[in-house]
Amino acid sequence: MIPTWTAVVGALSLVIVALCGIAVAVATAGAVVGFRAFLRAFEHVVGPAVDDVRQLVGNIRREADSLVGTSRDIRLRIVRAADAAEQRLQDLDALVDVVQEEVEDAALDVAATVRNVRRGFSIWRVGSRVLRRRRGATGERAAVRRGEEGEAD
Repeated sequence: MIPTWTAVVGALSLVIVALCGIAVAVATAGAVVGFRAFLRAFEHVVGPAVDDVRQLVGNIRREADSLVGTSRDIRLRIVRAADAAEQRLQDLDALVDVVQEEVEDAALDVAATVRNVRRGFSIWRVGSRVLRRRRGATGERAAVRRGEEGEAD
């Protein structure tokens, strides 16, 4: 059998362990209560700052959304302006092609007209030379005839 004194020592050690467990539980409960009080104080101090940060984040979100919308509008305007400029350049290219064709046709017409005027002048010169020769030949014949008539008188 077990001696009595061992049972008493075992019971006393069990009581000491139980008291230590209760002390730890009370200390933990006190720490939890203190920590809760600390969190409440921290919340009172930091709460307005957290609300301000939330408001700031909301404002930043709204501003970012408005910037995105503005960016989309600007991008669409730039795309429309580029499309309009491209269309105008195509129209201008077509106009330049038409004007170039007209200028080429006009230049050919002017060259043909100058050529015809030159031919007309050369024909006129040839004609006037021929007429001068005929007049000269007719005049010589007339003088020869007059001379023959003068001799016959």
